[in-house]
Amino acid sequence: MKISTVYTKGNREINEDAIVVDTDQNIFAVIDGATGLGGLPGSLASGIVKEYLEKNTSIPLIEKVKEGNKQLLAAAEKNIGTSLDQIPKYKRSSCGLAAIQIHLDEVGKVNSLDYVSAGDCMLFLEFKDGSIRQITYDHIDRLDTVAIQLMQNTWEKVLKEKSIDSFSPEQLKEKQKELRGNVQHILQENRNKLNTIDGYGIIDGDHEAMKFFEYGRIPLISVNKILLLSDGLKIHTERTSTKQETWLTTAQSAFKSGLTELEKRIIKDEESDPACFYFPRLKQHDDKSGILIVL
Repeated sequence: MKISTVYTKGNREINEDAIVVDTDQNIFAVIDGATGLGGLPGSLASGIVKEYLEKNTSIPLIEKVKEGNKQLLAAAEKNIGTSLDQIPKYKRSSCGLAAIQIHLDEVGKVNSLDYVSAGDCMLFLEFKDGSIRQITYDHIDRLDTVAIQLMQNTWEKVLKEKSIDSFSPEQLKEKQKELRGNVQHILQENRNKLNTIDGYGIIDGDHEAMKFFEYGRIPLISVNKILLLSDGLKIHTERTSTKQETWLTTAQSAFKSGLTELEKRIIKDEESDPACFYFPRLKQHDDKSGILIVL
């Protein structure tokens, strides 16, 4: 196997993402930590899940994730000084993930993989004929879109009075920060939907989380490459574009040109748009994690 990775910090002081590249156990994962809104850091959740995935134990992949979730419960309660059910969902340290464990047959050839998915981390397979299969689904994107659209609507009102070119780079960043603050209530409502049928599955220490994970085994028939991505590596759609960039177009780019080129493209767009106006999104730079495996 040939393995390449991307692991880059976004806007925050530290990278709240984590990646696992464990070639001894053939376990690979991207983990997207999410800091509670006014609460516990996302690095708490992502770090614990990484630790438990890397533990050299013979238990199945899903059981490793379950153990990590249990440990996050203990760590969260210790940090906050109360039981988890007393911590509002929007304040909890949480993380999404796309994790796999590759299995070999009796002669050492790649045979199948187990996977576990939560949140908006994504898993794709590319077949030898170039076709792509998307294994996971991003349940968070539809929720974030509500907040992003409100920010865009506010920008349009602002720009009726003042051209965007009249803002300095610092003023653009400050305006974006202000608009992000204006949608905080929507983001809080979205977080409160975690691990519910109206929201999305996420690792937050709650035993209910396990009901909302997706997991299983896939035979790697004619599979050539495997791709794992956190949402920071999704290509942004330009606001005036008639073509909607999707997770599938992102995967096509990564499989064709590699993770480094994908990251360069995304960062170039982000650097050109500190206001998050031309490429609508919630923040200028998100943490970026990706693993590309060529079998």
